[in-house]
Amino acid sequence: MFLKGKNILFFSASLFGYQDEIRKGLCRAGASVDYYDERPANTFLVKALIRINRNLLAGYVDRYYNRIIKQTCKKNYDYIFFTKGESVSVKNICKLKQLHPQAIFMIYHWDSIANNHNAQRLLPCFDRIFSFDKVDCKNLKLRFLPLFYIPDYGDIPKSKSEIKYDVLFVGTTHSDRYQFVKKVEKQVAELGGKCFTWFYFPSKILYYKMKLQNKYLRNIPACKFHFKSMDKTVLLELCAQSKIIIDIQHPKQTGLTMRCIETLGAKRKLITTNQAILEYDFYDENNILIVNREAPEIPIEFFSKPYQEISSEIYEKYSLDNWIYTIFSNP
Repeated sequence: MFLKGKNILFFSASLFGYQDEIRKGLCRAGASVDYYDERPANTFLVKALIRINRNLLAGYVDRYYNRIIKQTCKKNYDYIFFTKGESVSVKNICKLKQLHPQAIFMIYHWDSIANNHNAQRLLPCFDRIFSFDKVDCKNLKLRFLPLFYIPDYGDIPKSKSEIKYDVLFVGTTHSDRYQFVKKVEKQVAELGGKCFTWFYFPSKILYYKMKLQNKYLRNIPACKFHFKSMDKTVLLELCAQSKIIIDIQHPKQTGLTMRCIETLGAKRKLITTNQAILEYDFYDENNILIVNREAPEIPIEFFSKPYQEISSEIYEKYSLDNWIYTIFSNP
């Protein structure tokens, strides 16, 4: 309850429910939290235009933030906390600072700065700036903090679910992900194993756009993909039923994905394309297989070796509650 009596104004994009988990974690720590979506809407068009250039929607976004500022102006906040900061402007932050001069302004980047055109111009506005990306931290002098696993993944090791799958992939389709997973799936089948794969697109518009732009997807019909995100309960059960989970980071990203940290929380083995995982204290070659993105090779020994327990100190370090404690207790 280290945040007991503290008021927090929290902005985060809606992303597979992680914003709700952070809000619940802040409340567990004793805080009173007012949450707002960081984006004015979550339609495909709004998200796409913000990512291309938030100035294309500047008036719309500013009106959205002006409404929030009006609603919250009479409350005293101890912290104003953003994740990512994709749509908010410097002007919006300055207004919040004028109204809440006593508040500590903090932001956490769970995407690489290269994937967020708005991020760099916001950096001077914040008192504490964290990123999951070591390269960005080094280049821009940010504080490094990896992502987290939510309590539901910490419960998976206690699950009594029967193992049904040797390898699991559930994720958004981008870059070469589809081709990569299919290569791994073929090898697993040749080794006598069983895979479960599930590819997601946020919209059919994005599917057809990527079909035109991405050579790996040109001949893949829409029926191979899902256009509604997987229910969290189903995903958690699939993780509990699987020995190994696949992770393929975006080519522009060096930080470890949420999937890597969730796999750690679930105490499942991991196949990943991200070489940066070698630098992390939970890396164990018995649990984590790093493969070549172009030509992945899955040795049969990786299937046969049991998962090796890591120390409880390292395991707890990557929990959501510790992530929150690090951000809010760090001067």
